Amino acid sequence: MFGYVTINKMELKFKEYYSYKGYYCGLCKTLKNKYNNVSRMTLNYDMTFLILLLSSLYEVNNVSYNSRCMVHPVKKQLIIHNEITEYAAGINIILSYFNLKDNWEDEKDGKSFLLSKILKKQFTKASSQLVEKSNNIKLRLQNLSDLEKLNSSDIDAVSNEFGHLMEEIILYKVDVWEETLRKIGFFLGKFIYLLDAYEDMEKDKRNKSYNPFNNLNIDDIDSYAMEALNLNLAFLSEEIEKLPLIQDKGIIDNIVYSGMMSKIKITRDKKGEIK
Repeated sequence: MFGYVTINKMELKFKEYYSYKGYYCGLCKTLKNKYNNVSRMTLNYDMTFLILLLSSLYEVNNVSYNSRCMVHPVKKQLIIHNEITEYAAGINIILSYFNLKDNWEDEKDGKSFLLSKILKKQFTKASSQLVEKSNNIKLRLQNLSDLEKLNSSDIDAVSNEFGHLMEEIILYKVDVWEETLRKIGFFLGKFIYLLDAYEDMEKDKRNKSYNPFNNLNIDDIDSYAMEALNLNLAFLSEEIEKLPLIQDKGIIDNIVYSGMMSKIKITRDKKGEIK
């Protein structure tokens, strides 16, 4: 369900792209060092956005250095690491584990079952350090699963649950920014859920899997989906502008105003080609 919150590379300055990759590689390195090599397979760009946003808001101290890895064995890559990276790595493990279990239970995907077993020890470690977050994520995923099993046609109800899940992830700590961060997480989560469901409509119909868009009794689902996606993206950007972000603001703006918009266009164009 992840992979929709990323940059539009063509619109980024070289320095900004270099920094963005640095945060991404920093997360990858942290997953390896704090958990294990296998955990790096769970890496996704959505958590990089989380790091960028929270690092900018809380102005944490970055540790930067250059290092080689399996993917880049010849040329050293910039690594940017801070306390938010540690947090994001734990969240990444927890989300990935639950997602793999969900794939196994819903689709009987053998690969997901195997990876969930391999990741179980790392999940236990991450959950023990982020107990409240892990429990809240599990609760929201269970609520979402219950609605899907009921074959709910209430698209707001199902997307709201994923919105509440992202609230917990975005809220790094309870302080003066709690309300704004929760709203950012909520609208971000709804956007991710809706775009994922919209993209998977045909596949889910063929597989007879749950998809809230396939349960709607309206003539123009494409227009309805576009309106919902753009509305949540507008609400998201409005809340982000309330934060005093300076560091890496250009990258954050690129993701929200260009990268995520591009994902909507790419998804709609792809669906048009299928039709």
